[in-house]
Amino acid sequence: MASKPILYGTLTSPTVMAVLITLKALNIEFEFREIKPRQQENLTADYLSKNPAHTVPTLETEDHKFIGDSHAIMTYLADRYANDSSHWYPRDLYRRAKVNELLHFENGVLFIMCVKQTYGPIFAGLRTHVPDEKFKEIDEAYNMMERFIGDNKYVAGQHITIADLSCITSISSMYFLRPFTEETHPKLYDWLNRMKSLPYVQEVLMSDAQGSSLKFLSKTMSHL
Repeated sequence: MASKPILYGTLTSPTVMAVLITLKALNIEFEFREIKPRQQENLTADYLSKNPAHTVPTLETEDHKFIGDSHAIMTYLADRYANDSSHWYPRDLYRRAKVNELLHFENGVLFIMCVKQTYGPIFAGLRTHVPDEKFKEIDEAYNMMERFIGDNKYVAGQHITIADLSCITSISSMYFLRPFTEETHPKLYDWLNRMKSLPYVQEVLMSDAQGSSLKFLSKTMSHL
């Protein structure tokens, strides 16, 4: 029996937030069930049966099947719920490939290299500062984003797509530690502010959970 989808994850995770933004942007009714990796709730036998990689988020579909990885979840949601003419995940092969390109870039560069490798040791209590070499990697990621946007309005073209919804959570996390300006990155700065003005993005990025996370970082980080 089909039902509304269920999202498993923690509200402070950028990858979970990207899926939450997608669900809200597409007006999908869903249920949220919190999974706390710091308390090893992602390592239970029940959760591992849903997601063998024990990552968050995990989506339980309407037909009680399971998908791990935020990018796979977002493409599934766009394909299932968006209209055929929708711009969220284009049917045109080239435009879809450009969206996929930015999804892979967000995962490998923005999230893993910049966000996860920077924030992970801080939340684990292993350090209270960001090494200079990590700031250099973040700066280069900003430069790449500036070039990706180029003459486009959004990261993968002239229309907003799920690639923007994926990138905004990582860029916002990076910006908290390493702000850029309109002078240094004008295209990225304009994109960031336009994305943050969207109601479904605002709702997720300004949540109480996210606020608590930023307060923890402000208290923990030696340079903030």
